[in-house]
Amino acid sequence: WVGASSPDYADRFADLGLPRERIDVTGSLKFDRAEFDRANPKTTALRQLARFAPSMPVWVAGSTQAGEEAIVLATFERLRRRFPDLRLVIVPRHQERFGEVAELLNRTSLVVERRSVWTDSSDETRTAPDIVLVDTIGELGAWWGLADVAFVGGSLGSRGGQNMIEPAAYGAAVCFGPETRNFRDVVQMLLESEGAEVVADGAALEAFVARCLTDPRFAQGLGERARQVVQRQQGATARTLERLVAIADAAAPTAPVRTRAAA
Repeated sequence: WVGASSPDYADRFADLGLPRERIDVTGSLKFDRAEFDRANPKTTALRQLARFAPSMPVWVAGSTQAGEEAIVLATFERLRRRFPDLRLVIVPRHQERFGEVAELLNRTSLVVERRSVWTDSSDETRTAPDIVLVDTIGELGAWWGLADVAFVGGSLGSRGGQNMIEPAAYGAAVCFGPETRNFRDVVQMLLESEGAEVVADGAALEAFVARCLTDPRFAQGLGERARQVVQRQQGATARTLERLVAIADAAAPTAPVRTRAAA
């Protein structure tokens, strides 16, 4: 039996010779992990550590690859002249590049802080940095909860894109580059629902972020449609388990009736 994530994948298994009656479209399990509540404990703790005030718009560039951080930084430096309260969070995809990205960011005159230097008891007199470099593992999901605007990396080069479900679930205004083959089904859903936009280069990225900051209704509408896409796709885990239980029950041998010997 195959639980396919989409009708397209179901068709592919059928083309390989699997009988249609042994294929169900259950949906993608990735949607069931999505967090919708921006007030979740992990995101709340990160906001406090970063000292980001509610009035500060936050742009998160997550899962970035080589070359993308330079584009994001140059874009941010130009945008800060127009939007002085804007804050940037950069989360590189691979930990071996943390040092390289730190060197790039340190060339700017803006205040940059590395997430790894913060502790729960960090100095409460600190002010919010202009840029946060997230050089820790496993926190990107929570950082997306701070994003008013989200750029999903791996999409301006040849990597094929990274997961955009998490920022979409939070209702962020999501954008990504044109190279998103790794998530083509999710991208198609978001674009067809007008829940995300494609940015071809640095100029398009700057225009997108600027529009989100100057036109809150545009950004909110984009984010709400993205959230609805994720909500509609949930339930794959339950559908998959239901089918597996049915298969297991049907395959289980009938237990023999046990009788107690007469005394």
